[in-house]
Amino acid sequence: MKRYPLQTLLQLREHRTEAARMVVLEKQRVLQQCIDACTRVQTELTGLERDRSDHRVRLLDPPPPGVPWPAAMTQREAHIDLLGEQIVGAQQRLSKAQEAVRQAETVLQDARDAFFRAKGRQDALEKRRDLWKREQRGQFERQEEAVNEDLIQARYMARQ
Repeated sequence: MKRYPLQTLLQLREHRTEAARMVVLEKQRVLQQCIDACTRVQTELTGLERDRSDHRVRLLDPPPPGVPWPAAMTQREAHIDLLGEQIVGAQQRLSKAQEAVRQAETVLQDARDAFFRAKGRQDALEKRRDLWKREQRGQFERQEEAVNEDLIQARYMARQ
């Protein structure tokens, strides 16, 4: 098994963490696009439902001059039916858009989990590096103290 220098491992972990962060940002952008699409379809659906209810209210209005009642009623009912079909289509698109939002949320959560795992591994490695540096400093200070102690003893022995 090949061992890498600590600094190389830290750089690798930083790169992986940054890559995971970029994936999270991309997934957030995709989720926002899905939410925007869902909102557009919802707005369209609301408009179609409002149009259909307006046409239903005007169903029994007198027809324009020169248009017989049966023809006007048939035309109005056909238009209301057409709006109903468009509403069904919009509801299906809304359902698909909502499913896309749910899937995007799941993918985003997975990307966030991967980011936090990568960040945790990077933090653990940095903590290990900091601990190693403290140990090295402590060892160096103990060596200096030992050298100073030896010098003090050598002076004391030289005076005697």
